Amino acid sequence: MYWTISISSTRAARFIAIITALTLGGSAHAQKEAKSPTEAAVTFYRALKAKRYVEGFRHSVYRNAVEGLTADELRDLEPDFARTFASIPDKIEPSGEKITGQAAVVSLKFGGSQEVQSVTLIRVGPEWLVGDQETLALVNAQGRAFFFNTRIQVNENETYEMLQRIVGAEIIYSRKFEGKNASLAVLIRLGGVPKDIEDGEASGYRFSLTVSADEKFFFATASPTVYGKTGRVSFYADINGIHGEDLKGQPATERTRIYQPR
Repeated sequence: MYWTISISSTRAARFIAIITALTLGGSAHAQKEAKSPTEAAVTFYRALKAKRYVEGFRHSVYRNAVEGLTADELRDLEPDFARTFASIPDKIEPSGEKITGQAAVVSLKFGGSQEVQSVTLIRVGPEWLVGDQETLALVNAQGRAFFFNTRIQVNENETYEMLQRIVGAEIIYSRKFEGKNASLAVLIRLGGVPKDIEDGEASGYRFSLTVSADEKFFFATASPTVYGKTGRVSFYADINGIHGEDLKGQPATERTRIYQPR
């Protein structure tokens, strides 16, 4: 879903588990000896792997985004975090670190692989945090809304890409079948469109594909499942391109302006 933290860098880090007891540590945390860059990076990944999301994010530039969340908001984000971090392997092996001023790069090996992956950290006060200054500034500006804004952006990007798939599949089908277009079910059956969309919903959006009676024309729409929570942009797509803008949850049409991906 949404900001991305991958093992190799930072998915905007295209989400998390139910935390019933949220203890942020307060002064006790401040009294602890600061971790080295390597210790901070390993703690970050191991905590996310174990679904201790608040603990993990506190060792990253995403700290201010998670510390203001309510228990209900954390539950809401749980599926996103879980999908994002499930692929972190159990075995995480440090392989060196390099500190340059207020920045550091830690080398880690994941899952027993001999491939070394680099993790960037920055020093904030006495602590080393996974991430970079640009992301830290973005998180600090958005605060608790960061994860939700990221979810919306990822959903909108994935919806745009899905509509590209649909239009592309229709073009290929039309060339093969004398200018005719196909229903969504047919496009899925032929492998032109992923099965993720077969129930009409994907990435927080409701999709609809309409084909004319003579099968010579088609258009597709996608609207947020829950406006303002799963997405803001409404989309319309046909052979001429993809349109999209914030219509407060109302369906887009061919008169909607052309969409410019962020």
